[in-house]
Amino acid sequence: MRFVDPWDVIRKASRDRRSGAAEIAVAAARSVSMLDGKREIMRAARMLLRAHPAMAPLWNLFAAALAGDDVDAFSVRLSAETDSVAHAAVWAIGRRAVVLTHSSSSSVVAALRKARKRIDTVLCCESRPGGEGRTLARRLGKDGFVVEVVPDAAVVQAAERADVVLVGADAVTEDGCVNNIGTYSVALAARELGTPCYALAGTTKFIVRDVWALVSAPLFEQTPIALFDGVVSERGVLSAAAVRRAVRKVEIPSELMKVIR
Repeated sequence: MRFVDPWDVIRKASRDRRSGAAEIAVAAARSVSMLDGKREIMRAARMLLRAHPAMAPLWNLFAAALAGDDVDAFSVRLSAETDSVAHAAVWAIGRRAVVLTHSSSSSVVAALRKARKRIDTVLCCESRPGGEGRTLARRLGKDGFVVEVVPDAAVVQAAERADVVLVGADAVTEDGCVNNIGTYSVALAARELGTPCYALAGTTKFIVRDVWALVSAPLFEQTPIALFDGVVSERGVLSAAAVRRAVRKVEIPSELMKVIR
């Protein structure tokens, strides 16, 4: 078996600007489980959390590692969560549905694949400045979906055409869902037009507002939970009150929060 240097993987994950929060956390978890002691864990935390401060699964990964929990088990949970969230989201997609999404979420992709036969068209917002929506459109096109790329400025018209809006989230706090900038506008348009709008996020993405308050991430924004018809987790569709109750159970060590100050 070829030896894998965990630090090579961690450095690569810190430079990754294409993958989603869950994908990066899964890759990192396998390496964190190989680290020796608290000092190395904190070193890895500084590298990854400074590179991806808005990604809640990384915060929860390092909180688990510092608590001495089984990091491999956390990795398995992360991997299983995406499939469970996708399964829970399928019911929101009606037959011959036009689905609008923003940015590029592995949970949304998984849900679309599960509901493939029910989907007419997927509308992908460009998601500037990173252009993640164009990347997602190419990915879905290769999977055989009918896809249209929508200019971010045309989100109102897109929300009017759509039967449902599905977006991912890098983090979910008591107050809202953190995702790429532009998500707030998509959710506002959906609410104004009466188009159902859901955020897809497993509970490893739940994190207290105190962490988000420390984050400096200009390309991310927090969209109020009130603008969503629900947050789809591996537990099903959660109301704002249920999200707040779940978030209150999340504990992040103060020493971990200091790494990005």
